Amino acid sequence: MFLTKSAKVLTTFSDYAVGRKNFSTATLVATILATAFGGGGFIRTVQYVHKQGLYWIMFSVLIAVTLWITSLIAGRMKPFMHHLSIAETIGSIYGCMPRVVTAVCNVMGSIAILAMQIHVMAHAISVYTDLFHPRIMTTLATLIFITYTAWGGVRAVTYTDIFQLITFIIIIPILAWLLFQQTGKSIIEVVSLLGTQEKFQYSHVFSWSANLLSVISLGLSGLAFVISPPILQRVYMASSTMQAKKGFLYASICSLVIISFMLLVGIAVFVNAPNLPIQDVWEYIIDHIPPCFKSFFYIGFLALAMSTADSHLNACAVMVSHDIIEPMWRKGAIVSAQKLAFAQSASIIVGMCAMVLTFYCTDLLELLKLALDFSVPIATAPFIFAVLGFKGDAKTALTGMVVGALSIIVWKIWVEPTIDINGAFFVC
Repeated sequence: MFLTKSAKVLTTFSDYAVGRKNFSTATLVATILATAFGGGGFIRTVQYVHKQGLYWIMFSVLIAVTLWITSLIAGRMKPFMHHLSIAETIGSIYGCMPRVVTAVCNVMGSIAILAMQIHVMAHAISVYTDLFHPRIMTTLATLIFITYTAWGGVRAVTYTDIFQLITFIIIIPILAWLLFQQTGKSIIEVVSLLGTQEKFQYSHVFSWSANLLSVISLGLSGLAFVISPPILQRVYMASSTMQAKKGFLYASICSLVIISFMLLVGIAVFVNAPNLPIQDVWEYIIDHIPPCFKSFFYIGFLALAMSTADSHLNACAVMVSHDIIEPMWRKGAIVSAQKLAFAQSASIIVGMCAMVLTFYCTDLLELLKLALDFSVPIATAPFIFAVLGFKGDAKTALTGMVVGALSIIVWKIWVEPTIDINGAFFVC
């Protein structure tokens, strides 16, 4: 219904990219939350809370901090509110080539995020049938969100996000409650038990170690991920900097509730099965929830993954058409209808690229690191400087981008294999 309605009013490229900037604050908060929380992130959070304990709990809370930081950034973006993407904002300060480079790198990073969500969607769909090969399920999952994202634009994405978020926030507390019921322990007993486990003890977690440094590095990279294309696209969708600031502030508060329930799921699994291998965490959960609830659980998973995937895909399509093709177009100005057609085609191509990546990499943490490596060292500094009012030229920006790209390549090849620490933040 929403796809059809959105498609009828989708007449300009601006409508496709940011809508008509008349969304209510509540709608803006809902789409921010649906974009920030993905199915891949939920799976990863539960697994690593079980494996790393307090380390990952601290890392997870940074999602709320990231949204709060975005609210501060949004308050300073008045000169850029008419833009359609982060690449356009960088281009308005540093010129055409930094704009194109930013768009290309962010598209590559978003493909990794899309691959995470496709993996979750394919798994959720495959639960209902074992008649088809997993790659067929992956293809089906990809086609689902490509279809309404490509032809519905950001309005279709936003309104489906609302229903997908509602579905998830209903299901996740029930899941946490079901798993805690199986522990047979009170909250006080659970807290006492965790206090005896080394991975949940402050003295262990805050003692200097490579593991702590690794989590800090990943957390700082995650904070820099505040400039991810779909998150900033929500700023451009707002009617004013004040609405954007309020929307992200409210979202940061609401996110603490969602994070709490996600963490409770991981803690409940640890209490029930402390020695469970990380790859078996979700199999344990599925085996220990009532059969009548499994269908609702997978629907929630599917909704959560799609809400993040469609946001990233829409942002990618906008950048390909608006920030890569248009600046390099040599046949004169591109009319809105042409840009819209390019964006719809880009949605299909980018979605398919993410699907292919899913076939070769199913490790959700590695996909997250890949996304950070593409975007954080390239675009973070130029964007922050632009928002803070620092001027520069194309040569300065491109030099910084090249140095960031070369540094992350060197880190990935020679440093990370030795110390097992992601370098996105350190070379930012």
